[in-house]
Amino acid sequence: MATLLALLGLYVPLVTLGYCLICLVCPWRACPRCRTHRRRHACRACNGTGMRPRLGWRIYTYLRRFHDNGTR
Repeated sequence: MATLLALLGLYVPLVTLGYCLICLVCPWRACPRCRTHRRRHACRACNGTGMRPRLGWRIYTYLRRFHDNGTR
């Protein structure tokens, strides 16, 4: 049990750091609606661009704006 917790303690920060790096390098991902339906002109989720921001990027943007608005 202790080795499982130790591995989990090492694995979770590595995965989190990796996802943060992916969000910084490539904050956009393919729109799942456009990819499955193949119709970009009618997609409301991505406004027809075929790309949507990643969840981590949206969280980062929200926290950055929250901080900026609080420090003004």
